[in-house]
Amino acid sequence: MGKISGKRKIICLVVLFLSVFVNLASAVDLPSIDKSKIRLLIAPQKTEFGQIIVENQSPESRRMRVYLSDWDYLPASDGTKEFFPANSTPLSCASWISFSPSEFTLQPFSRQKIEYSVKVPQNASGGYYAALFFESVFEKAVSQGQGMQAGMNLVVRVATLFYVDVDGTVKRNAQIDNFSFKKDPSANLYSIESDFRNTGNVDITAGGSFHLMNQEGIVLYRGLFNDIYTFPNASAKLSSSLKQALPQGEYDLILSINLGKALEEANIGRGPVITKESRISIGKDGKVLNAGPLK
Repeated sequence: MGKISGKRKIICLVVLFLSVFVNLASAVDLPSIDKSKIRLLIAPQKTEFGQIIVENQSPESRRMRVYLSDWDYLPASDGTKEFFPANSTPLSCASWISFSPSEFTLQPFSRQKIEYSVKVPQNASGGYYAALFFESVFEKAVSQGQGMQAGMNLVVRVATLFYVDVDGTVKRNAQIDNFSFKKDPSANLYSIESDFRNTGNVDITAGGSFHLMNQEGIVLYRGLFNDIYTFPNASAKLSSSLKQALPQGEYDLILSINLGKALEEANIGRGPVITKESRISIGKDGKVLNAGPLK
């Protein structure tokens, strides 16, 4: 048999590690939390209290560590997040949050209450954010064949995200422009896009819809835009498609963008909703002759 090169050895070790890691993770009963998001509206110099319940669904005890972190949305604005050390980002509220306990052991099939408080300072305005992580280390001996075993530590953490709006200072605004309505020459569909910029001072989870009307005011087609997630001053792309052939003629395209999806999900409010309109001219063979600016 030929010798295995160093490069191939590294690849084999990486594949083995990933295989063991996935198998180990799938075999672990992970702790759960009852609140993945906490959205609060608190006036300056006021404090709000609450609790988070951590549950061990395993027959084994779990040693837990609790700590704060900052977070932000990734540039894709699709809801994926990046985490940072506590108090390291401009919109951090980690220093406002107190909690107890910071370490504990979950007995098999038991629960632990984490008491927290959030105190807003006097001069705060807009929205602020933090994450409370619950971390546990799982130690396992993994068989590697031929009587050999290796120790593996799997660090697992779950988070509760805090969204804190300062009461009386919230500005939930957005700008929508650079509208385009184009036909895809390789498929029987039209692409609809527009730039979205969060011009307010709080996070915005936005979603929306469109409908296309003929000159008689009859709605011919409807569709949905992607959901986007932004912090203040961040930008994102609203996009959708119309998978229908359009006869020659004039149409009105109405966009309705809901800036209050996060409020509705948390059952603490609604809206506002931005409505924009564009005149669309379609020529022969469905060609887009003109797509007017949003008004």
